[in-house]
This record gives sequence, C-alpha cells and structure tokens, in this order.
Amino acid sequence: MGVKAIYEGDAIHLQCEKLQGTQFCFSKKTHTGTEALILAAVKAEGRTVIENAGQEPEIDDLISYLNKMGAKVTRQPLDKIVIDGVKQLKGAIHQVMPDRNEAVSYAVAALATKGDIVVENAKEEHLKAFLQKIDEIGAEFSVSDYGIRFWYQRALKATDVKTAPEPGFMTDWQPLWTVLMTQAQGESHVIESVFDNRLQYIHQLNQMGASITLYQPSVEDPASFYEFDVTQQFASAHAAKILGPTSLSGTELTVPDLRAGATLTIAALIAQGRTTLHGIEHIERGYEDLDGRLRQLGANIQKVSDEEFLKGGDQENQIFIERVAP
Repeated sequence: MGVKAIYEGDAIHLQCEKLQGTQFCFSKKTHTGTEALILAAVKAEGRTVIENAGQEPEIDDLISYLNKMGAKVTRQPLDKIVIDGVKQLKGAIHQVMPDRNEAVSYAVAALATKGDIVVENAKEEHLKAFLQKIDEIGAEFSVSDYGIRFWYQRALKATDVKTAPEPGFMTDWQPLWTVLMTQAQGESHVIESVFDNRLQYIHQLNQMGASITLYQPSVEDPASFYEFDVTQQFASAHAAKILGPTSLSGTELTVPDLRAGATLTIAALIAQGRTTLHGIEHIERGYEDLDGRLRQLGANIQKVSDEEFLKGGDQENQIFIERVAP
C-alpha cells in the first residue's frame, strides 16, 4: 500500500505519502488484521482486495458502519473483501452490534452456578458455535426476539472444544468454557489453536481446586492446525484435560488478562468461601460494571477502590467475591 516501516528497537515508525490499493492474502485468518486493512483501504487510492479475510460478525458490523459513512466495501465469495477507496467519509449514525463475548460470559456464569438468566439482545446468529456446545453438554437455552435465555436443568456433560476462527468456537470463549467444564461430569478437553500461551490461568483454577492437566496435543501438521506462527519452539502447552465436577475453594489471585479475569470471577462465584482478585483493571477493559451487574443477579461481590485500599498499604484495585448459597 506504499507504507515504509522502520523498526527501531521496540518501536515501529511508519511513513507514507499516499496509500495505494493493493491485493493481499492473509496466510492465516485474522480478525483484527482484516479490520485494520479495511480501515487503511477505505481512503486509499484505487481498489484493495483482501483474500482469506476474517469472517467474524464484528468485521461485517464495521463494514456496515463504513459504508454508511460513504465507503465502498463489499464481501465476495471465497472469503474475499473488496474495497474501492474514496476521497472522503462523512458522519453517520450506527448502533454497534451486541458484545457476544459478554453474552457468553453471563451465560456461562448462569450455567456454572446452576442459575437462570436472560441475556437481552444476544443474537443467535452470532453464537452458533457456542449454542451447539450448550446443546452437547445438556444445558438449556431459548431464543426469542428479546435475546437468549440460558438455564441449568440437569447435570452438565463433559465435551471437547477446539478453538478456531469464525465460524468456529472463539478463542475468547475458551477460558470461560474451561471453568464451566470443571462443573461438568466426566473428562473434557480444550485445545487452543488460535493463540499461543493462552492457558496461563489454568494453574489459578487448580489453586482453587480444579483438576486440570495441561498437555501438548499430538498434531501431524502444526503449521495448518494452529493459527499462529509455529516456526519457533512451543513455549507452552496448548491443550487442557479437565476432570469434573470439582468443588472450588476461594483464594487470593491476580488477574492475568481480560478473559481470564472474567473466568476467575465466575470460578469465584462457584467456589466455597471468599475469593480476592487483584488487578481487576484487566476485567474493566472489557466489561462495563461487571461487579454491579453480578450483584443485581444475586452475587455477593464487593469492589474496593484504590483509595480504600491505600489505607491498608496496598495500591491495587480488588474484588472480593463470596459464594451465595443456592
């Protein structure tokens, strides 16, 4: 597209007089990469063709918004997106699609705690891979105009999951599913094929009493099986064997990242006793008022501010969570 990239240590400097349309094929499906290239192409000079483009509904939502602004972006068969650059974009009104990761988080929380919840505005077409697995484990859901209701009715059955790009099972759902499988009967397996090193929260679940073993799955062709670069030696395991159901116990933990933060919060709702979570800024990056909404659903959860914690000599935000007896 005419950009010159200069690498200086940890910094990347980009220089470009004018973006030019181009044809580009991603070697692996990429959600954010597809969105970034679309954004660069909408005002580039000429036509850009993206091949092996991501299929996520968030990408289609972005395309819809940009076209309202005057862009010329179209999806074509065989995972192709064509963008004809325009000189100017105009303002537009657009309602962002519902957050499907948040919908899955509340659904998993309800099922893991043997509850019943309605997730308003959740869309069946955005959650097909998740709903298929809900069917497999014996959980209940009902789709309506207002959203999707999820509820626990009988003991959950263990099942296996492998993450994959859309239309597969999202990598963001993997930690949430793992904690749910700690409450299912039997042996489950979760394989993470989209990102490297995304099972670092497992040892924390084991600290709480889960029975999870990490392992490296046997794969004939890692380059085609995994969505990340496999030219380097694997530094971490990419699969987990989960035995359930197991009783969890409250403890003190530090949140490593956004989705693991939601996972540990759900684990704390299941666990007996009090759980203290440090580093909740990771959770707040992706969830609006998670503690407040969980309290509305009956959770015994308290968020402690920096100011309150400074009185005790600590400088971290924390959440205290205690199990509410069913």
